[in-house]
Amino acid sequence: MPNNHHENVVANVDIGVRFYKSAVTTSGFVPFHWHNSIELVCVFRGKLTFDLNGQTYEIGPRQFMVVSSSVIHSVTNEPNVALVLQVPLPYIATYCRHPEELVFTVGEPQSAAYQRVVADFVQLDRLNEARQSGYLFDFGATILDLLKVLVTQFAHRGNTTNEMTSNLKELMVYINANYATSLSTQKLADQFGYNPSYLSRMFKEQVGLTLTDYLYKVRLNNFYQDLLVTTVPIGTLFKQHGLTNVNTARTLFYQMYNCLPKQARQAYQRTHKKSLGHKSLNSSN
Repeated sequence: MPNNHHENVVANVDIGVRFYKSAVTTSGFVPFHWHNSIELVCVFRGKLTFDLNGQTYEIGPRQFMVVSSSVIHSVTNEPNVALVLQVPLPYIATYCRHPEELVFTVGEPQSAAYQRVVADFVQLDRLNEARQSGYLFDFGATILDLLKVLVTQFAHRGNTTNEMTSNLKELMVYINANYATSLSTQKLADQFGYNPSYLSRMFKEQVGLTLTDYLYKVRLNNFYQDLLVTTVPIGTLFKQHGLTNVNTARTLFYQMYNCLPKQARQAYQRTHKKSLGHKSLNSSN
């Protein structure tokens, strides 16, 4: 997991946007991060849960989520197939002034505008898969139709960043980089010059999770990744990822992944025997 959780979008379609199909076979958690683009995710199988602005949004098949530029968010997933579209702000600025001010609120899935966005996602996938001669003309036209619906039907002007948001970003980058150490609310408060009670309250209000819960989620996510792709003993992995209270870690792991660590490793090994081999944690670095 990278330490820097601000993501710059690198275009993979020649017209200047990033579009791809994501097929994930395991449950997982992407810690809080943000983009300098507008991100849209449309699920076609499985489920994704987004946490942002202290709220939780769950999307299932033929539902989508829009994350405004610079908004801090995390994603929890079960096995799923989804389409992802990331549109850099300069691309949108050609058609809409000050796109960094756009705040998106997804409407009712039954509405005509909502279904039009889903239909545009389906069309983008078809065009991208077929890639027939001149497909970029149709791809670009579909992107513009989708963006027009989003901006006119699901957006309003607002401020997506403030001083508190900037402070939270610094805090999250620090946690994500140092999660395996003995972090605590007191230590984080000392590090960033806050009163511990104020820091706890601010984090909960802005993120929707307590600092302790978030720290456990980050630790368990990284533990889970190594659990699947290495043969390092489970007890050793707990220690390496800062999970010193094994009983609590096992309980929270079960809540996140609906199984115990040993069961998760065995299930992964059964379906990935050829690729797993005897990879050790040291050899993965």
